[in-house]
Parts: sequence; C-alpha cells; structure tokens
Amino acid sequence: MNYLATSINESPVIVGTAAAAIEDVRGRAVKFNATGQVVLAGAGDTPLGIAIMTQGDEGAIAQGEEFTIQHKDIGYVAAGGEITAGANLAVGADGVFVTASGEAAGVAIALEGAAATGQFIKAILRF
Repeated sequence: MNYLATSINESPVIVGTAAAAIEDVRGRAVKFNATGQVVLAGAGDTPLGIAIMTQGDEGAIAQGEEFTIQHKDIGYVAAGGEITAGANLAVGADGVFVTASGEAAGVAIALEGAAATGQFIKAILRF
C-alpha cells in the first residue's frame, strides 16, 4: 500500500497509566478499568484505543507507567492470527485483533493482511 502524503495520520492521542505490567503493549487494544487506569482489552471488548508502536523497550510497560494511546484514524495493530486485507476486525484475547465473526461491524478494518499471530498491520480504527 502506498500513501500519497506523509500527513495522512495526525491522530489524536491520550496518555494512560498502566494498571499492571504489560509484556508487549504495542499495537494492542486497551481500555479503562474501574479505577481509570488502562488494561489490555479482552475478547469482544470495545477498546479505548491502541498503544502506539514506540512504547518502551520492545513494548514492555511497567505497572504505573504512562504510555501513549491512539484512539482514531489509521494505526498499526497486533494481529491475533491470519487476517485478510479488508476484513472487519474485533478485539481478541490480550488486546490483539482478530477477524470479526458473523455480521459484526468490528472495531477496525484491516488495510493489509497478516499471515500469523504477532504480525503488525495497518488498520482503520473505528473507535
């Protein structure tokens, strides 16, 4: 996929505080917990946003550490398995993105395919 300009993605971001240590938060869906801290979203959750790719050392976040969350536009998401370009995406376990089942609208649209779990792909965020 080619972009026509570098200004395509000036997405709004917020800063959240990790409720617990997260081994690799990059491209994963996150949400607020009951106390307003941020945790990985679970299967079927509607996320607050995704953690941007430049988080910590290999994406590791410590409990209480602040990190940047993108909540609009096009971003990199962590695939939870094989994904076809154009697929509607839902949140799977541990904040990864999977193909939405059935008629579900999904929370994102894959802009490229993924061959396996752990691959990062571009997606249009719908949240």
